[in-house]
Amino acid sequence: MSTFTAFALAHGVEIGDLYSGDHIRRCPTTAHPRSRNGAYWFDGQRGWVQNWEHGDSVQWWNDPAAKPWTEADKAAWADKRRVAQAERQRGQQRAAALAAELVSQATPAEHGYLRAKGFADAKGLTLDDGGTLLVPMRDLATNALIGAQRIRLVDNAWEKRYLLGQRTTGAVFVLGQRKASETWLVEGYATGLSVERALRQLHITASVMVTFSAHNLQHCAEHTAGRRFVFADNDASQTGEKAAIATGLPWVMSPETDEDVNDLHMRAGLLAVCKLVLVARALGRPPA
Repeated sequence: MSTFTAFALAHGVEIGDLYSGDHIRRCPTTAHPRSRNGAYWFDGQRGWVQNWEHGDSVQWWNDPAAKPWTEADKAAWADKRRVAQAERQRGQQRAAALAAELVSQATPAEHGYLRAKGFADAKGLTLDDGGTLLVPMRDLATNALIGAQRIRLVDNAWEKRYLLGQRTTGAVFVLGQRKASETWLVEGYATGLSVERALRQLHITASVMVTFSAHNLQHCAEHTAGRRFVFADNDASQTGEKAAIATGLPWVMSPETDEDVNDLHMRAGLLAVCKLVLVARALGRPPA
């Protein structure tokens, strides 16, 4: 791994084949390896990276043996970044338009993914294209439709993809009452369904906010008002746990490594999820 590639990785930008030249390159991020939400430029000695998912500014890198960046160099590349930013915004607009078109075409129906996750009686938005389940993604602040997650079975595994060019930071899917005074933040759609069912079983009125990633969960927690709780994924990497801790909110997760709450629901039943709900609420109770 080159020093520049390692520098990019430290900022959550995944560069596969490193190219040098005069063009800005789009690439995946660590959080979303199938996305193109990262960017870099590299001339063999100097360069920069940017992770749009994190809202990061450009991070400049210099080979210690190379001629350093001048202010004129940086200004010229700032102009090119503005062009890239404008193209990114156009990509987001195209993704939002496609999401609206897909939602208009989708119909509520049972789906294999829902059955596999323990919700044989549930219906989701499905497309007549061979089995795609559509999860609309809306802006946390405005509720505007900005994208979608498409879930389908590919080679006996469930594949999840976002729309090309869409924004994922601040994108959510809310189950229950959007303006409820109590919100439970989760990463995945199936986890959200499990938490929603547990809350209904306990007769607790709350919304469940699906954030689609650990980083976005932390972002959304910071921009959501009211009483809030987190159901973290128990990743071997501790990504979900670290994000939950960073929110400063009461949080819980499955006791088993590499298990999210839907996995717990499937393995141990809904009562196990209900118990974690009660634990989280006890953690969030003001001292007597």
